[in-house]
Amino acid sequence: MKAMFLMDFITVKKLLRRYLLLLLGMGGAAALMMGSHPGIIPYFGMLSVVSIAQALALYDDRRDWSRFRLTMPLTRTGVVLGRYAFLAAVAAAGTLMGVAVYLAATLAVQGVPAYAALVLRPGGFDAIGLAWSAAASLALAFVVGGIMLPTFFSFGMGNGPRYAMALVMMVSVLAINPIVNVWARPEAAPAFLGGLVSLATSSETFLAVAGALAASAFALYAVSCAACLAAYRRRDF
Repeated sequence: MKAMFLMDFITVKKLLRRYLLLLLGMGGAAALMMGSHPGIIPYFGMLSVVSIAQALALYDDRRDWSRFRLTMPLTRTGVVLGRYAFLAAVAAAGTLMGVAVYLAATLAVQGVPAYAALVLRPGGFDAIGLAWSAAASLALAFVVGGIMLPTFFSFGMGNGPRYAMALVMMVSVLAINPIVNVWARPEAAPAFLGGLVSLATSSETFLAVAGALAASAFALYAVSCAACLAAYRRRDF
């Protein structure tokens, strides 16, 4: 697993400047419009995972690494676990970058009145929003990564993206949209969901609920890894 992790890191290191500029450009544009809004954080976590997963799959396909790496002292288990571990590290790094941009935007709003007058949210530091946005960033990254990696391992870069995007859209329709609707209109939600919203916004319980969200998404990511490993062991190269 460690060898595969390092191989992916070396591959991405060559493209690191390009992806950092992409993330900072898109995140910076969001921060310029939204100001000190913690909702900018999930952009970083999800975009990091999507861009890096696609880059690694494309690199494998162009250089036929899927076949060649199995002639090296690497097991199929190590290949799958190493890539899943690397993408989890990317999700964490992207989320931390988003948190840093949010904190910088919050300081800018407080210190530069001209900037505060232009943005949509010129408010101060929001601890609950920060915790939830960081948890949402990790959750989205783990869910999207858990969908993309099995399709890329099974179908490569040729057909993998179309299947991955179809599955991501299905998950979005079935899970994410109802969550957003409940969050936007808690009064219209069922009683038990309204109770969850109350726990999520309470200053006493928001950390536990946000942590549970991230942990649940990571559990799904682990299930995806186990399923991908079982399929990859049977794949004929």
